[in-house]
Amino acid sequence: MNRRRFVQRMLTTLAAGGAAPSLLARTARAAKERDKVLVVVQLSGGNDALNTLVPFRDRAYRSVRPNLAVPAAKVLDLGQDLGLHPALRALLPQWEQGRLALIPAVGYPDASRSHFVSMAIWHSADPSRKSMQGWLGRWLDEQEDPFCAVNLGLSTPLALRGEARQGVALNGLEGFRLRLPERALARFEQGLRQPRKGPAELARAAMERLLEDTRRVQELRGYEPAADYPRGSFGNALRDVVRMIAGGLDARVYYVALGGFDTHADQLGRQPGLLEQLAAGLSAFSHDLKALGRENDVLILGFSEFGRRVEENASGGTDHGKAGLMFALGPGVGGFKGPGYNLDDLDDGDLRYQVDFRSVYAGAAAFIGARPEELFPEPQPPLKLLG
Repeated sequence: MNRRRFVQRMLTTLAAGGAAPSLLARTARAAKERDKVLVVVQLSGGNDALNTLVPFRDRAYRSVRPNLAVPAAKVLDLGQDLGLHPALRALLPQWEQGRLALIPAVGYPDASRSHFVSMAIWHSADPSRKSMQGWLGRWLDEQEDPFCAVNLGLSTPLALRGEARQGVALNGLEGFRLRLPERALARFEQGLRQPRKGPAELARAAMERLLEDTRRVQELRGYEPAADYPRGSFGNALRDVVRMIAGGLDARVYYVALGGFDTHADQLGRQPGLLEQLAAGLSAFSHDLKALGRENDVLILGFSEFGRRVEENASGGTDHGKAGLMFALGPGVGGFKGPGYNLDDLDDGDLRYQVDFRSVYAGAAAFIGARPEELFPEPQPPLKLLG
């Protein structure tokens, strides 16, 4: 086993043992160049697109949703007979500043209504389901630093898994430390001060960096964001992303999730609160980026594994559908993208997709300097996100 292979094997072993989050701190140094950053927001469960970006003047929409249709008087009119759900009011300033893009009727051929299958397709960007790598994982394989992508959560999603490398999972900065009893930590540090030879020295040096960088990342906890985030894991994750950006981490991709969108029942009681949480979190995040002078360096891309059925069900909700809604928030992305909804031409009772999600991914990947043609088994022409 050569030295490079040994180090890779050692890092994999550390990751399996739960120490991988600490290794992220290798990149905790003052950035000499302000690289672009992509933040992917996953709305887990299948968000209802039609009650998020609402075709409030469409008679077909109201006829099939006599109970769930958002009242026209409450919709936040954006023009073109489309408007935001009122729970998303906190995002209106971003729209007015040309920093919010809305992409309706996004999907892929022969769509699946299965959470598991559809999420795997969105993560791999491969509707054929032949690929075992994530769309950003393929980009990670080409990076010098395997820890330049971070998932804010307990495990690394498929989207950040490549053939040779994967992003790290970080469940909050508060727990970002080496967990050893005080006496054991002292013995550990003493052992690290003794040089070794050969592969053992590579392991010693790596562990020394791990300990040093863990301490450095702990200092990021002292940064106080300039905005108030919603309570819960989603707000906490976005706040930690701001802390890492402010602290000079070199991560180019962050991945966060907000769950609970599987609204088969009581959609009126569930979806508005989730959308409000989404809008509050993104609004606070955008405010912080502006305070840091980084608002033009970060692109946020949001998706859900599918939309919901066009017609409401008998339980006050909507069932699994096909095409849905994506959004992007960042410099110069504003406006509607794609041809929009067509409720007169449905796909077996679902929205028919008008925009392939891989083209949106390709446009976002270009923002961080990735080459879209290398990310997907079947490359798609990039959707122009930036103005």
